[in-house]
Amino acid sequence: MFCPRCGTRTSDEATACTLCGFVFRRDAEGRSHEPAADSPPSELATPGIAEPGISRPAAPSGAGPSPGPVLVTYGGFWRRLAGCLIDAIITYFPAAIVRVMMGRAATSSFDPSTPAAWVASLFELMFNWLYAAWFISSPLRATLGQQVLDLHVTDLRGQRISFARASGRYFAQILNLLTFGFGLLLQILTPRRQALHDLVTGTVVVRPRRMPAIGVPPAGGLGAAFPAGPGPAQATRSMP
Repeated sequence: MFCPRCGTRTSDEATACTLCGFVFRRDAEGRSHEPAADSPPSELATPGIAEPGISRPAAPSGAGPSPGPVLVTYGGFWRRLAGCLIDAIITYFPAAIVRVMMGRAATSSFDPSTPAAWVASLFELMFNWLYAAWFISSPLRATLGQQVLDLHVTDLRGQRISFARASGRYFAQILNLLTFGFGLLLQILTPRRQALHDLVTGTVVVRPRRMPAIGVPPAGGLGAAFPAGPGPAQATRSMP
C-alpha cells in the first residue's frame, strides 16, 4: 500500500511509513490500514517526535543498514503519452505483417466489406489486448513502452494487478473515446494522476524510485569526497 502522506510504497504488514513515520491503523486481524482523514491527532506521527500512545517499529539489534524506502511519484501526462507512443510503434509491426499476409496494404484502413479486413482487425485487437494485459499483470507491471519511461501500473495499495483486472483496464480505454478524449485529460485534474480508465478499474501509474539506504556511507567512505590532509606528525615535519 501507499503512505497517504508522502506516497511511499510500504508493505501491508508495516506499522508506520519508513520515510515520514506516518502510523497506520490495524484491524482485528493485524492488517495495516491508512488512517481516515478525520483521525484524531494521536493516530498521526511526526518524524523525530515521540508521541504518547504510539509505538514505533524498532530496528532489530545487530542488523545492518536498512534498505532505502521506495519513493513513489505518479506518472505525469507527457511521460505516459510517450510510453503509449512507444507501445503503438511496437504493436504496429505485427498487425502490419498480418495485413500484408491477408493481401492488404500495411497501412490500409478498416473496410467492413472485406473479410480480410475483419480478420486483420480482429488479430490487431487480440494482440494489443494480450500485449497490454500480460505485461501489466506480470511481475514487470508495465508494458515495454512504460518500462522505458520507468512507469508501473499497480492497484491503489501498490500491489500487482491480476490479468482480469489488466484486461478490464485495457477495454475501459474505450471510455476515453466515448468522452472525446476528456477521460485522458482527467489525469491532469485528479490528485493521483488517474485517467478515466484508471478510476474505473482502481489502478494508478507510478514511478517507483529507490532512495539511498539508511546508514550507508557514500562509496569510498565518509571521507571520500574530501582528501585527507596531513596528520599532526606530518604537519609538524612539513613546517619550515
